[in-house]
Amino acid sequence: MHRLAVAGLISVLFTAVAGAQPPPSLITEAEFLSALDEAHPAVLARQRQVADAQADIVAASTLANPQLGFVREDPSGPVRQLDVLLSWELPRPSRGPEIHAAERGADVAEAQLAEEVLELRLTMRRIYAEWAVATARSERLAAQVSHVDDLADRERSRAEKGETSGLEAHQLTLAAAGLRARLALTEAEVVASRAAARVWRSDIDDDALPVLPQLPTATAPIGVHPREEAALAELDAASLASKAAGRYVLLPELLGGWQRQEVGPESLEGPVLGLAWAVPVFARNQAQRAQTDARALAAAAELEMTRREVEAQRTGALAAYRHLSEAASAAAESVGANERMLAGAVAAFGHGEADVTDLLTMLSLAFSSDMTALDLHEVALAAHRELERVTGHALEISQSTPPTSQGAMP
Repeated sequence: MHRLAVAGLISVLFTAVAGAQPPPSLITEAEFLSALDEAHPAVLARQRQVADAQADIVAASTLANPQLGFVREDPSGPVRQLDVLLSWELPRPSRGPEIHAAERGADVAEAQLAEEVLELRLTMRRIYAEWAVATARSERLAAQVSHVDDLADRERSRAEKGETSGLEAHQLTLAAAGLRARLALTEAEVVASRAAARVWRSDIDDDALPVLPQLPTATAPIGVHPREEAALAELDAASLASKAAGRYVLLPELLGGWQRQEVGPESLEGPVLGLAWAVPVFARNQAQRAQTDARALAAAAELEMTRREVEAQRTGALAAYRHLSEAASAAAESVGANERMLAGAVAAFGHGEADVTDLLTMLSLAFSSDMTALDLHEVALAAHRELERVTGHALEISQSTPPTSQGAMP
C-alpha cells in the first residue's frame, strides 16, 4: 500500500506517549457516509416537494362533493312549498389525464429528490476528504518536524563535543521552526474540518482519525441521470396536461330531490329531477390549451438539452478523473523513492560527504514532493466526486485500509 493510502502516520516524537494510550478510533469514508439515510434530518428536510406532489394526485383523484339544498317558500301564505334538493357534478372528462399528469409530477419530484440526496452525499464526501487530507498533511508535517528535530539534536550534540561549529544545528533548528508554523496552520484545518464532519456525524469521537480514501477505479458512467428522469416525467406531465385541456366539453350536473306543496288543507308532493349543462359556445379552454401545448414543446426541448448536457459532462468528468488519478498514482509512487534518496542524503551528511545546505535542499524537495502528491490525491478525489455527480447515482468507493505507523528517518 503506497503512502497516500495511509492517513494515520504516528510521529516518532510521540511513540512513547502513544504506546501508553489506547489507539484513536478510525472512521472510513464508507462508515462516514452510512449515516445518510431516509431518517437523516438533511433528507427529511427535502421531502416537502414529494409530499406536495402526492397531494396533487389526491386532489386530482378526488370527486366533487354533492350539494344538499333546503328551500322553504311562503311558509305563511296560502300556497306553501318545501324543496329538498341534492345536486352533484359528474366527473370531468379530463379527470383521467389530470390524474396521470399528477402522477408524473410526483415522478418529477422523486427524481429531483434523488438528485438532492446525491448532492448531500457529495457534500459529505467533500467534507470527509478535506478532513482526511488535512489529517494526513498534519501527520506528515509532524513526522517531518520530528525528523528535522532529530537531525538538529544530533548536530547539536556533535557541536557540544567540538566536532562541528554548531551552524548546522542552528540551520536545522530554523528549518524545524518553519515546519512547526505550517504544522500549526494545518492542525487548525484539521480541527475545523472535524467540526464540519460532526455536523453530519455527531457521534464522531474527539480523537477520531479519518482514513484517507483510495482512488477508485475509473469506470464509464451508466444509467439514466435523475435530471433525465425528471425531464422525461416533465414532458409526459405536460403532454397529459395538454390532453386534459383539450377535453373542454363538461358532463352535466345532476339534480334530484323531493318537493312538497301545501294548498290549504291539501298537499301535493313528488320527486324533482333535473340537470344543468355548460354549453361550450365561447369558453373552450383556448388559453389553457395554448399554454399547455407550449409547455409540452418546451419540455421536449428541455429533455433533449438535458440528455446532451449529461452525455457531455459524463465524457469530460471521466476523462478528467482518469488523468488526475494516473497523475496522483505516479506522484504517490515517487514518495517511496524520495524516502530512499533522503535516507542517502542523511547518511552522506553524517559522513561529511555533503553539507547542511545540500541536506536542507533534499529535505525541502522531498517534503514538497510529498505535499504535492497529497494535493494531487485531493484533487483526484474531487474529480471522482464530480464523476459521481454527473453519473447521477452513488458510485462504488474504494475500501480504505486502516493506517500503519511510519518509521523514523535514519
